[in-house]
Amino acid sequence: METRLEVRLREPNPLFTRWLERWLREAERRQQKSQFKLRQALESLRSYPLPLSSGRDCSILRGFGGTLCQLIDEELRQHRGLRLAPQEDVARAQYEQQVQEVVRQVQVQQSVHQKRQVKPRKPNKKDLAELAALEERKRLVEMQPCAFQLLLLVDTQETSGKNKRVLDQTRSYLESLGARHEVRRLTIGDFLWVAQDPQGNELVLPYIIERKRMDDLASSIRDGRFHEQKHRLQQSGLRNIIYLVEDYGDNEQLGLPLDSLQQALANAKVQTGVQVVRTENHYRSMSYLAAMSRSLGQIFSNKRLYSVERGLTDKSCLLVDSQLGLLKFRALYEDSAKNAQLTVREVFVQQLLQLHSLSLERAMAIVERYPTPRCLLEAYEECPEPKQARQLLSSIPCGPLERPLGDKISQCLHEFYTTHFR
Repeated sequence: METRLEVRLREPNPLFTRWLERWLREAERRQQKSQFKLRQALESLRSYPLPLSSGRDCSILRGFGGTLCQLIDEELRQHRGLRLAPQEDVARAQYEQQVQEVVRQVQVQQSVHQKRQVKPRKPNKKDLAELAALEERKRLVEMQPCAFQLLLLVDTQETSGKNKRVLDQTRSYLESLGARHEVRRLTIGDFLWVAQDPQGNELVLPYIIERKRMDDLASSIRDGRFHEQKHRLQQSGLRNIIYLVEDYGDNEQLGLPLDSLQQALANAKVQTGVQVVRTENHYRSMSYLAAMSRSLGQIFSNKRLYSVERGLTDKSCLLVDSQLGLLKFRALYEDSAKNAQLTVREVFVQQLLQLHSLSLERAMAIVERYPTPRCLLEAYEECPEPKQARQLLSSIPCGPLERPLGDKISQCLHEFYTTHFR
């Protein structure tokens, strides 16, 4: 009979638990109404089996409203300010403690099973594959100057499809222009560059291209794909996002007014920092990519490259540095997969983007204040008057100009979430 080992951290979030217990004791002593919410939050935190890293992460649990999440984040900032170790060392120490706890529990349970003469479950192929993938993800890759080659990766969607004759021009143009490239399935973007060493390791240069013809741009704006793709590109961990936009004949009969498309591109450039490159046709687009390949080869060939985790690239990916930290291609591929598990926050953003008149900037501003639908609903419940609830979101600043969201959108969101999520 197969026996499974159940490994569970005794207290995955001891710091947050200790703070909630302290606040609950104070609320009970002062007979404050907040004690009921604190007790509910504490119970849900104790039941949650995984470590949480911030107050915002706690928002997925029952009882954690926006105020309590902000209070935890403030306490966390003060706590970290008292520590001598950098944040990365603190995270590493917490991770090592959790690993030691898991190992200890495994040893204890194995000892119990042995005493009962029950053999623990042997790791199957899936377990071994997952372990190998984890070890490979953590393995440090280093590439010395001039010991690697750059390769342009082309998404398979660029070389296949309904109009295969036209789309195959991508590859033929790149070959004629002498651009070293390879066709692969990409889970983010249409083109990107990797550094390859003789051992087969691949590190992704901090540039990613999303190619759109003007008619496709109009279609993606109408169905919401434009905002969703822009959000995913921003979450990829690659610093330089480039929209390569091709004209479609005379740019007539696009499905949207040309001025609207140009305004959407201008907004993306100003509000999110993406670069927009316009070209006359497909060949000019491929010529741009070939020129980029040559320029990147000159810039990166004399640098030492090494692998880093997502989130650490912005600090190291400076063109003036002699060494650069880059993402592994496999890590980028897995993290950016469309079918990857999304956080509640990311699902909330995508949900908001499907609503009328909500741009990415407006959606992100809302989620910054209320990370989950539950936080928003609890904020509505705390409003003493219905009118105040309808206007709850109206003053939220959006975008670099910090323009308020407005009464109309605030009322529409209130009606939508109080009608469908009660």
